[in-house]
Amino acid sequence: MLRCNKLSVCEALMGDVVHILGGSIALYQRLYMGTQTWTARYKIRGMKGYLTKTTGKRDLAEAKEVALEKHAELTADFRRGIPIRSRTFKLAVNAYLEDLQTAVLTGRATERTMKDNKAVIDRYLLPYFESKAIDAIRQEQIEAYKLWRLTYWTTGPGATDTTRKYMRGGKLIKSKRPQKTQTQRSGEIFILKAIFNSARKRGWVKRDQIPDIEDDQRKAERRPAFTEAEWKRIIAAMPSYIEGAKGLLVEADRKMVCAYMQFMFETGLRPGKEHQQLTWADCELITNRAEVGTAKETHIHVRADTKTGKRTAVSSEETWEVLNHIKTFSPWTKPSDPIFADRKTGKPIKSFAKGISALLKTAGLEHDRNGVKFSPYSLRHTYATDRLIRGSVDVWLLAKNMGTSVEMIRKHYGQDEPKQRSHELIHDKVQLDMAAWMAILKTNPALAEEVMRKANAPEGPIYDPNAPEAPPDPNAPRKPKKFRLSDMIDKPKDPD
Repeated sequence: MLRCNKLSVCEALMGDVVHILGGSIALYQRLYMGTQTWTARYKIRGMKGYLTKTTGKRDLAEAKEVALEKHAELTADFRRGIPIRSRTFKLAVNAYLEDLQTAVLTGRATERTMKDNKAVIDRYLLPYFESKAIDAIRQEQIEAYKLWRLTYWTTGPGATDTTRKYMRGGKLIKSKRPQKTQTQRSGEIFILKAIFNSARKRGWVKRDQIPDIEDDQRKAERRPAFTEAEWKRIIAAMPSYIEGAKGLLVEADRKMVCAYMQFMFETGLRPGKEHQQLTWADCELITNRAEVGTAKETHIHVRADTKTGKRTAVSSEETWEVLNHIKTFSPWTKPSDPIFADRKTGKPIKSFAKGISALLKTAGLEHDRNGVKFSPYSLRHTYATDRLIRGSVDVWLLAKNMGTSVEMIRKHYGQDEPKQRSHELIHDKVQLDMAAWMAILKTNPALAEEVMRKANAPEGPIYDPNAPEAPPDPNAPRKPKKFRLSDMIDKPKDPD
């Protein structure tokens, strides 16, 4: 980079310098770099130093017009106290991390989020955008980043690595380098948007200068959910799955798999961090008043450092029965012990994928009707679908209980709801089953008459303007007479 100590030396290298607006703007071409576009150097009254920005124009008249508009804009911003010197992307990242740290301290974000997001920034975002001015990043550069990111591990900077390290759940994970182009990571796009937002709050970039940072539309990949009939098959297969175990240890492991599936079906928790961190102290049975008597419900307190933070998931009394069943065969039942604990070590069981796969194989249900393989996450989807259909739960309430958003509920869950609630959609168009109707007429004429009465009954009162006015009902309650204050005052008697 060329640096000049004296302005006259720089001007000599620049060629002809055109001064306008009383010397507040100097226009020049960087001829020594072979650049033909005009660059403007601005002097803003009250501000130390100069600001230099390209006009993007080769024609001098057009360059003057752009420079005059920019000078007026910079002057107005400076007077309003808006910073007019460009900040780099790295400074914007630091601002974002400051905001995120504040969110962690106030409980609006978790340490896990802090670690995961910083790892993404350090590996991908900073190397690509670090030295760029935050207010100079345009849409085409965002699109170029997306392409660069997709091929990072195949033809990009990571192509020479044999392994990769990344943060997940606040922990450093080491794995093999991806061998094919990766799909877009929506989390990275979210972080990039948050960085621009932190810069905007500090006045480093204007709202209309922020490029359109959105996810590329991808086909939603829904994990399959179990239908009601499939879930009954799984429950029926559990005894034979347990009895087929060789040895007491394997039998206890299989009991835990079955209990885990029932627990996740009843609660809708996320497999992984949410089930791993659960201890016996995190679950409690609550008794509340009901319309008739009392009702018992299970409260599961999900930890703060899980995906969506701290929450209390409410489930039925059946969940408590599952927990009591686990206590009959698990040696780890102290309040601080994990509920789903390894029988030997007492440490949380990280995954039940293999056990669930074996149980589903016993039930003959490894894949759904579309050939998609079931997974532990299918239990969460089954819970959501079951609550939407059988429970008729409000979508917003269900989203809060599951620690997700209404948008995600509508996008990923309850895909079988129209089929399973088909009667509500076509109840008025169902064709009469003549065989069943004739059987009712023969065996229960009173029921047939009641069905016909309901079918032919009008939906509301029918108004006939020509009908004669009905006589007043003598037994109808009379309207009470209005009470007046004057009624309490003794009126003088008329003299006779």
